Amino acid sequence: RLVAEEQRMEAERIPEQERAAQQAEAERVAEDRRQRAVARAIALAALPPFPDDGQPEGKLDLPDIDPDLLEIFTQEGTELLDHSDGLLVTLRDAPEEREPVVGLQRDLHTLKGGARVAGIAEIGDLAHVMETLLEEIAEGRREVDPLIVESLERGFDRLNEMLQRVVQGKAVAMPVNAIARFEQLASG
Repeated sequence: RLVAEEQRMEAERIPEQERAAQQAEAERVAEDRRQRAVARAIALAALPPFPDDGQPEGKLDLPDIDPDLLEIFTQEGTELLDHSDGLLVTLRDAPEEREPVVGLQRDLHTLKGGARVAGIAEIGDLAHVMETLLEEIAEGRREVDPLIVESLERGFDRLNEMLQRVVQGKAVAMPVNAIARFEQLASG
């Protein structure tokens, strides 16, 4: 009878130990996330601002472009940039993961090609230098750090702004300052 009582008490202790272990793990994960958020906030506060590139007044001037091709590009571009938003969140939360880097590369490569076919070098050139930075990361020559994540987020914002200007039939300027930022990041 004493053995049966000890076995019952041991059986009750196991779920308690499992619950305690699960709670300890959940607390560790929450603390790790909190520490990463604090470190990110500190790092972001020290970053140089993303460079501005003013946009011109006037209408988009693409006299030789097929309007249907331009519409296909803008629709596809919008979808690609929407998809990239989710990948950027994943990259920000888990910078060591390879999957969001490869996905962002793929989206930028497709956007670059579409922009160049549509005759919008401004979008194609920015997408190209951002893709180059991601290649450096994917091949292990650069680490993802807060400056890179923040720059990628601002770069995708800039691409989205430029694409929306194209959708609205407004002129876009070559984003020379943003391109220079990504060239500098890619070269280390």
